[in-house]
Amino acid sequence: GNSDYVNTTRLENPRHDAADMAGALKQLGFEVVGGKNLGKAGMGRTIRTFADKLSGAQVALFFYAGHGLQVGGQNYLAPIDARLTSGAALDFEMVRLDLIQRTMEREVSTNIVILDACRDNPLSRNLARALGTRSAAIGKGLAAMESGEGTLISFSTQPGNVALDGTGRNSPFAAALLK
Repeated sequence: GNSDYVNTTRLENPRHDAADMAGALKQLGFEVVGGKNLGKAGMGRTIRTFADKLSGAQVALFFYAGHGLQVGGQNYLAPIDARLTSGAALDFEMVRLDLIQRTMEREVSTNIVILDACRDNPLSRNLARALGTRSAAIGKGLAAMESGEGTLISFSTQPGNVALDGTGRNSPFAAALLK
C-alpha cells in the first residue's frame, strides 16, 4: 500500500487498505509479505521476497493499493519516489505488473491479483510532457489484462477508468472486499 508519494498526490487510504487486507488474509491462513510506502528499491525487494515464497504454494494472492498507470497497454505500479520526468524513467522508476503476474503464473497454478490502483495519477502528466507527441500511448486508469489459466484479476474499476480513493479509512473497493 503506497500512500506517501514524494512527487505526486498523496493518497490517504492505500496504507490502511494494505494493513487491513494483510490482517484479513492472515486470518484466512495466508502468509503475508507486506510493504507500505515503498520506493522503487523497496518495492523490488518486497516483490522479490514474495516471488521467493511462491514455490510450493497452493494459492498466490497479490494485492496492491496506490497509484498506477498504463502506457501502451502495459500496466505499471508507482513507487512513492517515482518522478517520471523522462520516457526512460518509465522503465527505471516504475514496477511492471506483467512481470509480477508472469512470476506468479510460472510458480503457482491458482493466482489472484487484486488492484486498487486506478486513481487519477498526476505522474501521467509528467510523463506526457516528457513523451511529447508519443504521449497518446498513456491511457486512463489501468489497461485490461489477459490472464493465464487459474488466474483471477480484479480491478477497483473497469479497465480504462479511474477509481476514487474514498473518504473513509479504506477505499470503496477495499472496504467492500474486506466485508
